[in-house]
Amino acid sequence: MKIPFERLKKQPGFVMAVNFLMLMVIYMLSRWFFYYMNISTFPGLTFKEMMTISLGGMRFDLSGLCYLNILCILLQFLPIKIRHTVKYQRIVKIIFLIINILGIAVNVADIVYFEFGGRRTTSMIFSEFGGESNLGTIFLNSITGYWKVWIFGILMILGLVFLYFNPIKKDRPKYDFPTNKVYYTSHTAVFLIALLLTLTAIRGGLSIKMHPLRQDSADIYCNKPIEAAIVLNTPFTLITTLHKKGYEDPKFFNKEQLDGIFNPIKNTSPKGGEMQKLNVVVFIMESFSMEYTGFFNKDQQGYTPFLDEMLAKSYSFQYGFANGIRSVDCMPAAFAGIPRYIDPYCYYFYSNNTLQGLPEMLKNEGYTTAFFHGAPNTTLGFKGFSNTIGFDAYYGMDEYGKNDDFDGTWAIYDEPYLQYFADKTNEIAQKNKPFFLTVFTASSHEPFRIPDKHKSTFTRGEIPMHKSISYADYSIKQYFEKVKNQPWFNNTIFIFTADHCGVSHRQDYNNEMGRFLIPIFFYTPGGQLPVKCDSTRLVQQIDITPTLLGMLNYQKPYFSFGKDVLSDSADFMNYVFNDRNGQSMYYLDDLMIEYRGNKLYGIFEFRKDFSLQHNLIDRKEQFPQLPFMQKQIEAIIEQYITRMKDNNLTAK
Repeated sequence: MKIPFERLKKQPGFVMAVNFLMLMVIYMLSRWFFYYMNISTFPGLTFKEMMTISLGGMRFDLSGLCYLNILCILLQFLPIKIRHTVKYQRIVKIIFLIINILGIAVNVADIVYFEFGGRRTTSMIFSEFGGESNLGTIFLNSITGYWKVWIFGILMILGLVFLYFNPIKKDRPKYDFPTNKVYYTSHTAVFLIALLLTLTAIRGGLSIKMHPLRQDSADIYCNKPIEAAIVLNTPFTLITTLHKKGYEDPKFFNKEQLDGIFNPIKNTSPKGGEMQKLNVVVFIMESFSMEYTGFFNKDQQGYTPFLDEMLAKSYSFQYGFANGIRSVDCMPAAFAGIPRYIDPYCYYFYSNNTLQGLPEMLKNEGYTTAFFHGAPNTTLGFKGFSNTIGFDAYYGMDEYGKNDDFDGTWAIYDEPYLQYFADKTNEIAQKNKPFFLTVFTASSHEPFRIPDKHKSTFTRGEIPMHKSISYADYSIKQYFEKVKNQPWFNNTIFIFTADHCGVSHRQDYNNEMGRFLIPIFFYTPGGQLPVKCDSTRLVQQIDITPTLLGMLNYQKPYFSFGKDVLSDSADFMNYVFNDRNGQSMYYLDDLMIEYRGNKLYGIFEFRKDFSLQHNLIDRKEQFPQLPFMQKQIEAIIEQYITRMKDNNLTAK
């Protein structure tokens, strides 16, 4: 039985849907006006790109508006008959208008604030301006200086008020309702459907393989990180960061002192001649702890026979460190020089800051760049972040296209995916341009599945992780078997690192150093580097970009918290910095200090005390380098915090 339109339009749920659609139109107009008012910040943005951004922005508008209007949605869809009264609808209208006038106001106000912050406003604004006594003056000045913005905002608010859809002008007669059984059954079903759709919109989709929408999810629709500000809306960025606390500037040093102690701007010292445009292939190996290798643990069982062979003919480091503890920490560290500090960069307020990524730097020098990961394209925000730092192309599970090779939980099995990567490497090499490619393996991720055909082959291991590590190691070997005779092979630098450590089995690795130890090495089949295991110099993921750029003789300044680990400069510092939820470790030569709450908690001679059994905090006077190390770690922390807040993460 069809419901007449006159009756349908008086349904409270229909009233909510129409008014919600009006909000979507207002937010889209606000997005285009935001772009218009800040057009000089987005040079070269084409109409097609703007349409992609706008379509992507609808996901965030849906999410932000559902967050804002969750109460009104519940009130309009609850299976109760009082919804059909005029008084009830007036109350809902007042709530709706108050909430959404505030939403429009902050969204429009951000058009002004963006010029100063370079990103959408987050809840950090409450701590930034909490102590301001002249907010009234600031507000009045912004009205006079940005009158176009406020006129636009007033027009949007007036449109919301006068176009509010509410055809319920009189109470519905009691005799007009269906029987209670029919009414409550049908309206409960509608309520549950509306609730499911609302939660889906807030989350950004139903798939359990995808993470809920975050700020960095906007990068999927952009070519440059700053364009994420067009995709996003301010209610979304405010609400989704309310539970997060911004960094507090420790104010260890003034600006002049700070840059003199530690400065992340690297001014290269070219060795002479032109840049060496060698190909670069980076393997990010999922959860490959150093403890799994035989090369670094000759007294123990190893699970990486091929990697051990590669290490024996590479430039490797006895002490290699991750700069984070999760997969999302690796790419900012390795390709943008940003270590984890307390929280993952990608999940924090500052994830839409402008970065100076290694792929973009190499792309500007004529390289083809691409990122490969066999998981669904929405996984962990990798696709968005790869856009942010300048990768030309992203090849995920969607591009791979063969679901038969899916492990059922996480990603395409490593062996077939790395064969696909080998084919793509050869295809890209045919363009006769230098290339920078990165592949992120996946099979050594929980639940540690390997293909049925290999289950009888990879049986060794004390824990389930070991079998999947051996399978991943085998899969990498198959990649090299396929490409080792290609003409581009000897003109390529292969860089190996892990994203973070995996499950630990050995007690001697179960400490604040062992939980960060990973293999990091450079394999150059063309002989560009000597074969060596360096037991002196310390390497970390944030050193990958500076070291590679040094090898290529890159001749422009860039941003990184890391160092060129192969540098022969007289002022070279042999340091590592990493952090575990606010517990920071700083290594210099033979000593490691542990820092928490701006206080020194530990001193370890880590080369002598691999398991960190002996805290030498009571013997501070025996270490003359200690004051220097404390200054360094404090300067790194302060540079990190102030530059994040100021959106100052490039050398430009």
